[in-house]
Amino acid sequence: MTLISSSRPWVTAMLAVLALTACKEESTTTQHLSKAPSVERTWPGHFDEHRKHFEPKVYQIGDQRLWSINNPGGWAANSVVIEGDNGLIVYDTGLSHQQGEAILAEIRQFSDKPVTAVFYSHHHPDHYNGTTGLVSEADVKAGKVRIYAWDNFVEEMNSEFGATAPAQAVRVVYYGGMALPEKDRHYHGCCGAKYGGNSGYIPPTDTFSENTRLTIEGIELEVFYTGGEAKSEFGLYLPAFKAVTVGDEIFHSVPNIYTIRGAKFREPAGYIRAVDAVLSYDVEHLLGSHLVPMHGKENIRETVTKFRDLVQWINDQSIRYINKGYGIEELKAQFTEVPEYLENGSFSTEVYGTFRHIAPQMHAGLMGYFSGDGIEYRPTEPVELARRHIKLMGGRDRVFAASNEYYRDGDFQFAAELLTYLIRVDHGDMEARNLKAAAFRELGYAELNTTWRSWYLTSALELEGKLTPAMVAARVKDAAFARIESQSARDIIGSLRYRVRAEEVGEERISVAYDIRDSGEQFTARLRNGVLLMEDGLDADAVLSMSRETFNRLVKRDIEAAGAIADGLIEFEGSLLALRSFGKAFDENPFMERLAVR
Repeated sequence: MTLISSSRPWVTAMLAVLALTACKEESTTTQHLSKAPSVERTWPGHFDEHRKHFEPKVYQIGDQRLWSINNPGGWAANSVVIEGDNGLIVYDTGLSHQQGEAILAEIRQFSDKPVTAVFYSHHHPDHYNGTTGLVSEADVKAGKVRIYAWDNFVEEMNSEFGATAPAQAVRVVYYGGMALPEKDRHYHGCCGAKYGGNSGYIPPTDTFSENTRLTIEGIELEVFYTGGEAKSEFGLYLPAFKAVTVGDEIFHSVPNIYTIRGAKFREPAGYIRAVDAVLSYDVEHLLGSHLVPMHGKENIRETVTKFRDLVQWINDQSIRYINKGYGIEELKAQFTEVPEYLENGSFSTEVYGTFRHIAPQMHAGLMGYFSGDGIEYRPTEPVELARRHIKLMGGRDRVFAASNEYYRDGDFQFAAELLTYLIRVDHGDMEARNLKAAAFRELGYAELNTTWRSWYLTSALELEGKLTPAMVAARVKDAAFARIESQSARDIIGSLRYRVRAEEVGEERISVAYDIRDSGEQFTARLRNGVLLMEDGLDADAVLSMSRETFNRLVKRDIEAAGAIADGLIEFEGSLLALRSFGKAFDENPFMERLAVR
């Protein structure tokens, strides 16, 4: 039985795969591996100019005791630092322990005071994972450092990176380009280019449930809820400095209201609420976790107002066309560029978010997937549909020849669409896979949006057999074990509910109880009608009693249950048959086998 948690440790797992580099894998197909067309590597002209927003730099705000430490060492996010009477206040700690160390090194260039307060703007990993690089867990436990977050921080973190974390952990590599060879890597459209490192997360000590005023180290702060890109998000207003800092709601780009790595539905109203909050204050300086600091009341008001209206525009116009009957595909075709009257420099470029994927997610979030055409209810099964299309077009060779012709004519999208039929019916058709990979490279090198560029180029690697989701997953699984100590044993076992092989378990009823002696946890995992239920107590067909250390080793697969029982590490009572049946009831591997090859 393999036990892998699908809650917060997956956040650590996702960090670990960010350092993934592309590897070659030998193809197992018997078909001849033809050489893909050569594609010239190019970079959209705007790339070099736009990436300057994410160069490492420390900005002091005038002569005030306020700094924005932007992308230190090239890391993915910024931190805002306020110097108080006897200590420092830090808003966001970065992506990893190593980024936290880089932030602290920059801080020591202007202050030797200790960090005594930390604010997590929201629950995305690049905002809270650097904390141990700035403060010690011992000082937090001793009350020398307070860590503030919104009261739904932990809940949102666990729910966003929970049930679908195995899928997100793979997709984030495609979305961020972390598996690309060095020559193809590029900055992320919102952030610096450096990822990876170890998690330095320390849980919050204090939370907010409403807008709050407080004084820390002699500094007056106003905490205001935004809930934009993340439901746990908030900003700070510093009256003495006439400054506001926000998290992931104002970018040097169209905001990523939908992320193709996968996430819960993001409502544009939250972004609008954040900007309206900023505009409600007397602000001379605007800072942010992904912003170059902005200055001047009128400049801020003019720029941010237009940014706000751009967000409302895509929200309102998406709904307008949804009401006209537009489905997901029609919405993609409808919103192809920023209207001239909403152009706003870097704040309106589609380098991070893009209307082509924001408008469809509005449909999915508000209306679901169904566009209104009845053929969507019981569609022909995808492989059979592809087979019939190929037959209608004259067979495999004619489809490939047509695809090649469209490719050579520069219609890379349609070439890729045709080749998808061939690949769908035969994943071993390397000739088709290589040509589709070349088409994706052509599309990727011409793409301004950084996440889509990464997705095209990473998908090309998979199509060529040089990268697979399984290769990504192997590293994810190892990294996922790094933080299992932070979860309850019950939550770890409970996460197996998403791996039940229901078609094989059927109506069988099996129960196994766990008695974790030193932590006092006692619970039962019960399979019934193809679902896993968690209950208190030890009423089960089989009961396992062990220490938490032994439980952790079992989860990590350092030991097997049978061997641990034989060695006396686990005390066992009940039905051995039930225990074996329980262990066989779950997918051994929760990860996808393929993503681009489909």
